[in-house]
Amino acid sequence: MSKQFELLQPPSDGISKLRFHPTDDTKLLVSSWDQQVRLYDAQQNQLVASHHDHRAAVLDTVFGSNGAFSGGLDRRVLAWENYSHTREIGCHDGEISALEYVSSGNMLLSGSWDCTLRAWDSRAQGGAAQIAKLDVEERIYSMSARETLLAVALAGRKILIYDTRKLDAPIEVRESSLKFPTRCVKLMPSSLGFVCSSVEGRVSVEYLNGATKSNYAFKCHRQPAEDNVDLVYPVNAVAFHPVHHTFVTGGSDGAVSLWDPDNKKRLKHYQGYPTSISALDFNASGNMLAVASSYTYEEGEKDHPPDSIWIKPMTENEARPKAKKN
Repeated sequence: MSKQFELLQPPSDGISKLRFHPTDDTKLLVSSWDQQVRLYDAQQNQLVASHHDHRAAVLDTVFGSNGAFSGGLDRRVLAWENYSHTREIGCHDGEISALEYVSSGNMLLSGSWDCTLRAWDSRAQGGAAQIAKLDVEERIYSMSARETLLAVALAGRKILIYDTRKLDAPIEVRESSLKFPTRCVKLMPSSLGFVCSSVEGRVSVEYLNGATKSNYAFKCHRQPAEDNVDLVYPVNAVAFHPVHHTFVTGGSDGAVSLWDPDNKKRLKHYQGYPTSISALDFNASGNMLAVASSYTYEEGEKDHPPDSIWIKPMTENEARPKAKKN
């Protein structure tokens, strides 16, 4: 088993998102607070390309059909075409917090703190790009798209589920079972439900209408402190294994845990990262996990380790769920 390694030339300020390419196992996109978007070859440990065309922190980035998209505090949606030049697709009236790309319709989806969800034709030039604008009740914190489903997590703990072929109204509206604000929402590979994480060291596993499984929630990313009180950390990131459908969570405790949602068990606990885990993603084959260790300021301004990205090779069986005992 080869050891995990640290990527060379990491961002110089907070890492906001990591995304592996949906089919190319080696391409890794990274957005960060230093106003840059970077493309790495994770296997060769090489920075392939980058752009600095945002005027403020970049909060999310996503692969498209021939390049990538990004958005953040400057409220602009940028297309990075062929990883060589950028153009502005459109803009929001508030900061852009989340992006997803639906390849079947060449559609880019953007969520913002201006309480809107917008859809863009990624191929259109100029003002014709926006194809939908949906008002939602609260600021959008996190989004996840898979096939024709989109999950949108709002500031008020609501989760909206959309069919991306018909965006006029959500097909389901949920209130998260977690009592504290949502940090991350991620749709299951089966599209039967989603996993939601909160700032208060909890994760919920929730199934959509029609699924036969029961919802549940559990505590995680906590450390025992004095007087039988736990030190509770935000759970910042969730990522599903593409083959085995187990999932990892990353917390501000600097640890990553691997969970089996069907058997409701923790399979692995990876400790020792320098600081908070801000983002996670598996590559398409599931044989690499990218981990962003980047202080997320839950304890305010303080000295902290530099931002780093770790590539953890995953063996064939490491993320496999355990067989149920009879």
